[in-house]
Amino acid sequence: MDTETKKELEFQDINAGKASKSTVAKVTETGFLVATWLALGLYLEIFGPTQKDLVLKLGTDYEHIAVAISGRSVGLFPGCVLGGLLVDRFGRWCHVMVAVCLDIAAVVTMAIPYSPSVELLWVFCFIGGLVESKSATPMILLHSGYGIGSFVIPLYTNPFLALVKTVDVPLENTYSNVTEMPYINHTLLYTNVTQETQIIKQSRIEYSYMISAGLVLIHSLSFYFFQIRERQFQDVNLEKTIGKSIKPEKDRSLIEMVNPATCTGGRTCYGVQLFLLIFLYFANAGGGERVVANFIRSFSIDQLQFSNDDASYINTAFWISFTVGRVVFSVAARWVSIRILILIQTSGLTVIAILMNIFAKHNTMAHWVLVQPLGVFIAPLWPSCVAWTDYHMELTGIGMSIILLGGSVGGICHLRLIGYLYENFGPQTFLYQVMGYAGLALLLAVALDVVGSQHGNRFLWNKAEREKEVNNSERL
Repeated sequence: MDTETKKELEFQDINAGKASKSTVAKVTETGFLVATWLALGLYLEIFGPTQKDLVLKLGTDYEHIAVAISGRSVGLFPGCVLGGLLVDRFGRWCHVMVAVCLDIAAVVTMAIPYSPSVELLWVFCFIGGLVESKSATPMILLHSGYGIGSFVIPLYTNPFLALVKTVDVPLENTYSNVTEMPYINHTLLYTNVTQETQIIKQSRIEYSYMISAGLVLIHSLSFYFFQIRERQFQDVNLEKTIGKSIKPEKDRSLIEMVNPATCTGGRTCYGVQLFLLIFLYFANAGGGERVVANFIRSFSIDQLQFSNDDASYINTAFWISFTVGRVVFSVAARWVSIRILILIQTSGLTVIAILMNIFAKHNTMAHWVLVQPLGVFIAPLWPSCVAWTDYHMELTGIGMSIILLGGSVGGICHLRLIGYLYENFGPQTFLYQVMGYAGLALLLAVALDVVGSQHGNRFLWNKAEREKEVNNSERL
């Protein structure tokens, strides 16, 4: 019996009496991890239902609010990088890291409605982006709860939203105490009157933010408990006990780590093409999702004259459809090729976007009907392309960084663009940008499949390389 085998048996004997997690314990902990994505939805998606009230409270416009909310996208990429480093360095304390990040998120969420300026609101959103990525890092695949948290928000937020009314005010007797509100505050001149917006019921969205923050804070306590409980399973240092029996993989140099060929079986040109297309795809997918999530309620009110209640209901309906889309396409992925799947998703999204521009610009019923499949087709775009990427290339740390950087840049660009268009050219530009986002997603999905078909999938490369190594060893 060799030395390595003896050490492995010794390790087994030492740990024979150690406590191990039961199936129930593992399922329970996984459930709490899924619930963490629900908590993320509770504080990250609260901007959509409360956007108009933030405009009122800060005395600003949609363009500046969109820029402030984009602070979340700015914080996403550096937060993921820092979170990855912390997890690698302090892997035994993952539960505490999740708990602390949720606590910070809760404090920032509670402070947002009291922000005295747009600049400070941007800072709060930036911090939210940082802790979002850190808390998601240890469980990036457990995102099924996000849509559930998101569709609950409009329901408990609606009672605290401001109620406004557009009234005719004589030009010679314009009230100086009337609070105006973009986009509907834009003065429309008639013969002797102007239309302005009066606040009938004051905004109390601080209570909505407190509810979100409180739920997140309560959920964070569970991870402190899990960290204390986890210590009984961390008594033995695996590496020290087994010693050389676990052979580390060969360390890669910095050049190898950043070289696209490392992820694509030595094909540099192919790797560069994939990296560029993947970056553009995730920039568009992440940014477009932000646009719809944050502006669908405002569009419903400003363009289609929805009441506060109806706008909140359609916001909730969108997130329910979003959750359904995640579940349906995750099941479909078991039988449908990922290459076909991303074409179905982007084609469906493009068709819905076109139909919305034709029928939903002035028709409330069409808007209600089309928002449902809109959520279904938007939901899987991000996770499906992650699966597509992993199918065609080795998804290393650099590969994940490209994905996250794309999402970060796309969120900034898309939100700044919709803020400028919405404020200066009207709410109908929301539909135009959704159609552009959908069309670009389809174009990039086609390009990815065309380029990806050149060399097959990475699993075939690995098989060919192993066969080559076997043949070489046999010759020797």
